Amino acid sequence: MRPVTNDQAELRKRWVKHNKADKAITHAWFAAGMPHGQLPSLPFPPEFHGLCCGAKTRAGTPCKRRDLYDSGRCRLHGGLSTGPKRKRTP
Repeated sequence: MRPVTNDQAELRKRWVKHNKADKAITHAWFAAGMPHGQLPSLPFPPEFHGLCCGAKTRAGTPCKRRDLYDSGRCRLHGGLSTGPKRKRTP
């Protein structure tokens, strides 16, 4: 595995921009009333292959997961909210 460097951080920024542009194309496609089965998308740049999350884990090492959300982080370090943490009192 490659160590996380500033190059990886820059790639994650480009990943976010790439996903935003791809979503804009998809929204324009649906706004034009085009069929759902033939969505256009941007080609996947080869430099994104092997891009890892890179968030700092509890052990202090960079996360090596490669299944990234649009945010450029994995489901453990940038996913959806887990909801409220405390109980509601009546």
